[in-house]
Amino acid sequence: MRASPLPAVVLALAYWAVGYPALHLAIPPGYTAPFFPPAGIALAALFVFGLRLWPAVFAGSALVQLATAWPLLGSAGWNPLGPLAVPVGATLQAVVGVLLARRLLAPGDTLDTAGSVMRFLGICMPLSGLVCSTIGVSALVWAAVIPASDALFNWWTWWTGDTLGMLVAAPLTLVFIGRPTQDWRQRRLGVALPMSIALVLLALAYRQVVSWEDSRVRAQFERDSVHLSALLQKRLEEQVDMVRSIERLLLASDQVSRADFHEFVAPWMRLHPGTRSFTWNPYVRHAERAVFEEGIRSDYRVDYRILDRDPAGQTSPATERREYFPVTHVEPEEGNHAVLGMDPLSFPVAGEAIERALATGQPAASARMRLVQEHGEQHAVVLYQAVFASSPPASVRTPLGVVSAALGMDDLLAAVSRQAAAQGIAVRLSDRDAGPESALLAGDDRGQESVWPEEILARTTSIDFAGRRWELHTRALPRYIEQLRSWAAWGTIAVGVLTSAMLGALLLITTGNRRRIQALVEHRTAELQAASVRLHENRAALIDAQRIARLGSWETLCARDGLHASDELHLLLDSTAGDLNSLADLIDAIAPASRAALTDALERAATEPGRIMLDCNTDSLPMRTLQFRIEGEHVGGRLRRIRGTAQDVTALREAEARIRYLARFDPLTGLLNRSAWQDHAQDVLRHAARHDDRCAVLFLDLDDFKTVNDSLGHAAGDRLLAQVACRLGGCVRAEDLVARIGGDEFVILLSRLAHAEEPARVAERVLDALARPLQIDSQPLRVGASIGIALYPADGGEIDTLLKHADTAMYEAKESGRNAYRFFLPEMTQRVTRRLQTEAELRKAIESGDLRLHYQPQIDAASGRVYGCEALVRWQHPERGLLPPDRFVPFAEQSGLIVPLGEWVLREACLQQVRWRDAGLPPLDVAVNISALQFRRRDFVATVARVLGETGADPARIELEITESALMDATPELVASFDQLVALGLTLALDDFGTGYSSLSYLKRLPLRRLKIDRSFVDGLPDNPEDAAITSATLSLARDLGMEVVAEGVETEEQRGYLRKRGCRAMQGYLFSRPLGVEEFRTWFEEQAAAIA
Repeated sequence: MRASPLPAVVLALAYWAVGYPALHLAIPPGYTAPFFPPAGIALAALFVFGLRLWPAVFAGSALVQLATAWPLLGSAGWNPLGPLAVPVGATLQAVVGVLLARRLLAPGDTLDTAGSVMRFLGICMPLSGLVCSTIGVSALVWAAVIPASDALFNWWTWWTGDTLGMLVAAPLTLVFIGRPTQDWRQRRLGVALPMSIALVLLALAYRQVVSWEDSRVRAQFERDSVHLSALLQKRLEEQVDMVRSIERLLLASDQVSRADFHEFVAPWMRLHPGTRSFTWNPYVRHAERAVFEEGIRSDYRVDYRILDRDPAGQTSPATERREYFPVTHVEPEEGNHAVLGMDPLSFPVAGEAIERALATGQPAASARMRLVQEHGEQHAVVLYQAVFASSPPASVRTPLGVVSAALGMDDLLAAVSRQAAAQGIAVRLSDRDAGPESALLAGDDRGQESVWPEEILARTTSIDFAGRRWELHTRALPRYIEQLRSWAAWGTIAVGVLTSAMLGALLLITTGNRRRIQALVEHRTAELQAASVRLHENRAALIDAQRIARLGSWETLCARDGLHASDELHLLLDSTAGDLNSLADLIDAIAPASRAALTDALERAATEPGRIMLDCNTDSLPMRTLQFRIEGEHVGGRLRRIRGTAQDVTALREAEARIRYLARFDPLTGLLNRSAWQDHAQDVLRHAARHDDRCAVLFLDLDDFKTVNDSLGHAAGDRLLAQVACRLGGCVRAEDLVARIGGDEFVILLSRLAHAEEPARVAERVLDALARPLQIDSQPLRVGASIGIALYPADGGEIDTLLKHADTAMYEAKESGRNAYRFFLPEMTQRVTRRLQTEAELRKAIESGDLRLHYQPQIDAASGRVYGCEALVRWQHPERGLLPPDRFVPFAEQSGLIVPLGEWVLREACLQQVRWRDAGLPPLDVAVNISALQFRRRDFVATVARVLGETGADPARIELEITESALMDATPELVASFDQLVALGLTLALDDFGTGYSSLSYLKRLPLRRLKIDRSFVDGLPDNPEDAAITSATLSLARDLGMEVVAEGVETEEQRGYLRKRGCRAMQGYLFSRPLGVEEFRTWFEEQAAAIA
């Protein structure tokens, strides 16, 4: 199931919504915010929802950078590295923080302990904060957004802002999105409300500090601006004073030469720089013009004439007019020769100022103009002062001329500008009376913007100068703000946020502790409630347990006085409520024979500590056995009370007696078991050794008992064993020891033998007793036994040695024909050893693959065609060569190896059928012999099905040959096994028909398809009339039942002809071929097929 994109979208938008305003907290000269909450939001989100949300962090940071840099997009010098590098750093920072948290915190940690909170806030956040600050500042320096000199400051501010943002925002975010929700929900109010109040107070404090800081900076700017305007005012006043001083000079002297003018003016210009020139412009009427020009040329020997000036600053001979004010004296002369003779009345800007000066008698300043001698771009203003010969009103006075001072505005403002520039203030001087195009007198009309446009610091000061209204404009540059800005606002944020972060940590710890305490209280309350319920249940259960366990309790009320007895104790003692009021009543309630012991136990409990246990019988019928457990409670050496329990252990004591019996006797037969018999036998042998007696051990094993067990069932077998035990007891003396030591194995120890032939007589009596039919389920059964006899001391001095030798002799009896007895002889041990060795070698041969299958052809008598073969096992012995089955199959049946041996034969025969089929041979039936032991196993059908599935053999071409011994009793289970085999597609054949427990009933009941006539009946054909009669009857029976017949052991043509004439269609024997190995069989088969073809 795909995860919902909603958390990622919400995270990206929250990052942008909080991050963009946070950037506006940046304080110059830094470009980074001292408090950046989105860092904490990102860390908390990835901590809760996993690293899969990292794209949302990147997207949110990119939105913040895009919104901040939007006004600069596409502008000159804009570099996209910063907007790209910062989101990468923010994402890596959140990822590193989460990885550190996973390393330092336990899985599922809800930050409710001091240790986990301090590791998360004090280690994960400061360390992860290094990531974005390092990447972001490095990128901004590389992109030339911030100078390298400010890198360290910006890095520190950035790291501090991200760290403080994480310290504050992460706890706030976690209480709303933390998992598991029920743990964090309880902490929301305790964390969010105090921290929100703290942040609101911090915001208000920050706003007030910023307001104070702005007021301080503005006040200082006002003072600096006033000082600059005063400085300029002073310079202007000095210029006015100079022109008035020149006026007084001209009035004081009838004739002022150029030398006098120079001597008077030059010191002033050195003391007060900024004035471009001073001039004297005498008043000349038009009638006097020619004389005046000639006089000047004569006095100063220069080409002098009155000139007009156009607006571009070019001069030309003056046009005729009523009056003139030509320049005759100029200081300094150097660089100002171009103004000699120039009449400023010809220039409207200057003329307007002269007219005002003549009219008012006061200094008059012109509007902005360009001086004739000026070669640069500097603007100038000319100050005019009219000079009159007498002091009547100006309207009637005759002017002597005008004094002018040409002021270069940039030069005049230079001193003010230098001081302002040093302070970080931009200045501009403008003429308010002039038009917009000529208002600027000096300064930069495109002054640098201040740091933040909405916080521009600017002031305009009005200056009245010589009849014109000027304005001095001052504006704070970024450097001015930087110089004056204090750390108060930044410190307020840092200290406030740090305090809030500490508050958040404290709140996380306290709310976590409170949650854990609350959970613990709830848990303990639930435990107490559960304990109370359990107490009530336990009280009820105790009563039930006492009833079920038949356990009653009692205790005295004080010392030996009084008695409190449980209801169950009254039931156990057959007493009614109120009968047991004292210890005496308790004693009287039990059998008289047990009262003395109980009284003694109570006395001991009253005088000494410790627990006393004893059994007492009840005084009621049926009599029960009660186990009393009595304990005295002593305090300070004095008896406080006596308490105890009484439990009905009647069944337990009977079971213990039963266990003791079972430990010594066989429960099925009532005879001694092996352990008890050996103990008694050891005693008998020790007694015999002391008295030089002779003894004998008879080891008896029932013959074919397994067949009875498998055919009639284990219950019938058990009853047979019980009857055998009874008959064995009747064959020995009372002092002789008879025991059952195994399934169908019995041993008899004959002691104090008077005659050597006594063991043989006892063995014969046993065989005779067992020869009589035993009635099992109304069915007479005869069972034989094989008996081995070992004599003491001739065959051994220890009971184990005698048992082993008797067992060896018993196996000799079985091999000699069963239902017999044999005395132990030393050479028997060698034969047993050889048998055991053969079994071991056969087991190894099965495991290592030393077995071989030979195949004897089966022939269709009518056509001579080979239709199948019988698989016969051989053992390729490494020392004795190829062994036939009669040399090892009996050992396999005795040892149980017939099961793995039979499975190997079946598997190999199936594999060989597949190999022949793959080699292209015509289909062949393969017959496999199955032993009775193998067939009776419950998993036989499953084993056959598994072999067929694993080998891929065709079950229709596999025939299982089963001997008559496997069909002694066709039980329903046996019939079901036959049906299941047929359902698998197999063919079933009855092998060696007529040699075993032949019964015509199973031919009708079982799904058999073939009968195989044993070779013992074929050998005598055709001359032996008995063999001929049996063979003919078998063929006739099979034909009537619709079954096929295979004759085994056909070795002569006479036998073949006889059988064929009587309808036997399938034969096998040496007449056709002996059993052949795989390659030999294939060669023979191909030759036979070619001959028939």
